[in-house]
Amino acid sequence: MYFFDPARGRKRRARVADVATHAEHFERALIGKAVRDARHRVQGLTERVKHPLATDVPDAVIEGRVRAHLGRAVSHPRAIEVSVDAGRVILRGPILAREAEAAVRCVDRIAGVRDVIDRLDRHQDAGTIPALQGERKRSSHTSWPPALQLGAVGAGALLAAYGILIRRGMVGVLAGAAGGALVARVTLNRPLRLDGDRGIVVKKTIKVDAPIDQVFDLWSQLDNFPRFMEHVRDIRIEGRRSYWEIEGPAGATVHFAAETTRHEPDRVIGWRTLPAQTIEHEGVVRFEEAAGATRVHVELTYRPPAGVVGHAVARILGWDPKKRMDDDLVRMKTLLESGHTRAKRLRFDISDLH
Repeated sequence: MYFFDPARGRKRRARVADVATHAEHFERALIGKAVRDARHRVQGLTERVKHPLATDVPDAVIEGRVRAHLGRAVSHPRAIEVSVDAGRVILRGPILAREAEAAVRCVDRIAGVRDVIDRLDRHQDAGTIPALQGERKRSSHTSWPPALQLGAVGAGALLAAYGILIRRGMVGVLAGAAGGALVARVTLNRPLRLDGDRGIVVKKTIKVDAPIDQVFDLWSQLDNFPRFMEHVRDIRIEGRRSYWEIEGPAGATVHFAAETTRHEPDRVIGWRTLPAQTIEHEGVVRFEEAAGATRVHVELTYRPPAGVVGHAVARILGWDPKKRMDDDLVRMKTLLESGHTRAKRLRFDISDLH
């Protein structure tokens, strides 16, 4: 019924066909990348075996190696003072206590290092120490290299085919689900589970030829959103809280409650969902004057049910937050610049808004 709906079925079938075409192109590109990646890795390993790092090198070379490794091992490598004397490495300076042991072990394994003198000043948190402020995010190595991606997508496809076509039953369902999840992990190349504060981040910037107060006023009146936003059906406002009804994946209705966290006139609007919502998300809209026009910056972070797998399924069914945001921002721009726009097969004039 979803794909053969008289009104939207054709568009939905076309979307699935586009996804299949994209998957074919992705597979071809992945094979090429995997072959090159494997060749380079084998070449690098061969050269490392044939020409291992020398251990009898000047102290300046060892210091360079130490600094390079510390840059990947700790969050504040510049806070650590490194000195080398005849292969003996002396580490000084402030460091977060949770990173100290890993840093010492990392340095101790470097070729040419004969001994490590640990004189680091450990701190449980950054506190008021200038060198430990502004902790940068280190890579969590969540992206898989092309060679591993190719092997994983092949294994996932075989596992899914085995479960669906051969094994069947409960075991077959589990095997098929595991295979599908593995393919989704490779396709999106990010962890299936969105732990902690991580989520799907969507960003968009658009320039509107309208005064900043007019643009901000439109965004401030949430009850106007159902008029020009295609997938917003209804919004009920109670103080700083709002209760939304939107069109979800496969035409389903999704309800959630949110609260306004920031409201700075002509500058910022921020929001986040209340606890225990079906789809948790938060975002911020920033407004910036630009020579008589207004530049609107939107950043949305959302955590879909079932993590990245849920995000992938929603995209196939046409529920892509980035695509929806792009469409709604274009309608907003058209409404403010020309005085009217179209949504839900209807024409809306700016005079119709509150």
